[in-house]
Amino acid sequence: MQGTFDKIVSYLKKDGIFIFSWHHTLNYCVAWSCDERKEVFENDKLVLSKSYYDELYFKMPVHDSEIILCNRKMSTYINALAKAGFAIEQFVEETDKESLYAAGEVDSKTRKAKMMPISFCIKARKL
Repeated sequence: MQGTFDKIVSYLKKDGIFIFSWHHTLNYCVAWSCDERKEVFENDKLVLSKSYYDELYFKMPVHDSEIILCNRKMSTYINALAKAGFAIEQFVEETDKESLYAAGEVDSKTRKAKMMPISFCIKARKL
């Protein structure tokens, strides 16, 4: 990741803007039922099965295969951007308004989105 941010900053002029968005890091901490293909809830609360601080690679089921991912803490992203020569101008954590304000019976993804941000977005400026 550091190498990627270093390369991006090298392509920008001074004061150039970089917008970075990704799945929110908390999403990878939530327990996932492979059999049911959905997040695990107990008494209408999400179950966390992984530490937020765990930045090791892991496998995640996707359709009929697996992908290898690596979760990062928010501070890891922000510090890597700063080390590359960016100043963070804005940090946004969001869930779409439709999910956030959904009422009644909703699917597990919407229930999760009502409890935690689905994504984050960083606006950074090259120093």
